[in-house]
Amino acid sequence: MKILQIGCGGIGSYLISEITECFEQEQINAFTDISIADSDMIEMEQLRYQNFKSNEIGMNKAKALGKRFDVKAIIKRVDKENQIKGYDIIILCVDNEKTREMVIRYCHKNGKEFLDLRATGRRIFAMPKTTLEGNLKFVDSRDWKEYSCQDEMDLEKGLIQKGNKIVALIGVQMLLNLLRGHDNRTINEVI
Repeated sequence: MKILQIGCGGIGSYLISEITECFEQEQINAFTDISIADSDMIEMEQLRYQNFKSNEIGMNKAKALGKRFDVKAIIKRVDKENQIKGYDIIILCVDNEKTREMVIRYCHKNGKEFLDLRATGRRIFAMPKTTLEGNLKFVDSRDWKEYSCQDEMDLEKGLIQKGNKIVALIGVQMLLNLLRGHDNRTINEVI
């Protein structure tokens, strides 16, 4: 089993911590191979709401987490189908719709599984693979802007919300459900 987590920021940096804990607790098969991908660098202001340490500022996010959690790091932006070939499950923790849409279409076309995890401040969203039409109705293919796991207005006020950590925990449970043959459902909440 090969798993690819795309995105190592506000959601992904906490998700990989939870996933590796599941390996340690023998809740995920030791023969499962996990890779994490992100091309972004760690910035000082992100330390408030992403799972990084001050000595990692300026490092690539995937590389820093790969070293800390002993998983394979991909430091290139994942935006082409050939970059996701060979993976059985793709976990989206991305900040853009272009990658999200590409992964959803690829997984439906190739019979692969995915989980789509999102947060903006107190708003959380977690979606498993359902139908192509059902999954794509939550993607705005006209929106190519990148987003933060924090609400911009909250950040301006100095407020940090915990939706990103909550959806990371939901994501690891959804991954366990998927691996155990249990169903998942879409979760769309404001906490």
